[in-house]
Amino acid sequence: MKLLSTDYSFAEKESNYRIEADRRLRTEEYFGKVRLEDLRAMTSAMASDPCWSPNHHALVDFTQADLELSSNDVLRMALIMRQERNRSNGWLVFAVSTPVAYGIVRMLGYWSRNTERIRIFQSRKEAETWLARHRTETPPGLHHANAPRNGTELRNAV
Repeated sequence: MKLLSTDYSFAEKESNYRIEADRRLRTEEYFGKVRLEDLRAMTSAMASDPCWSPNHHALVDFTQADLELSSNDVLRMALIMRQERNRSNGWLVFAVSTPVAYGIVRMLGYWSRNTERIRIFQSRKEAETWLARHRTETPPGLHHANAPRNGTELRNAV
């Protein structure tokens, strides 16, 4: 039996996520000081959840969070987001309340190669409203496994 939604809370950090399969949506909420370890734990928990799907849209609420991430931490998180088991094909909508959080999300989008799919808002309500209007759209810049790729493949310079 497949669950239609999952709620999961991290008691120590008061962070949580919810997956609503019927709405193709996962919602993440963060509170207090948030470090790379907290983001990693949340990502790992969601990826192992039976309701998780790469086709879900994401609403990430950082409005009550104090992001304590260095540029190296943001790069590491971006690399985690690009791993196959964590990769998402839906919209990535963020709610932030500080210029620092806005800058971190912009770096995260750039380094994870998701800039076309990320939208950033100053409140959760704005983010939810935008996502409700665009929920049925396919975000730009997605490459499916069977689709032909234009240009040459990137290679390591080793």
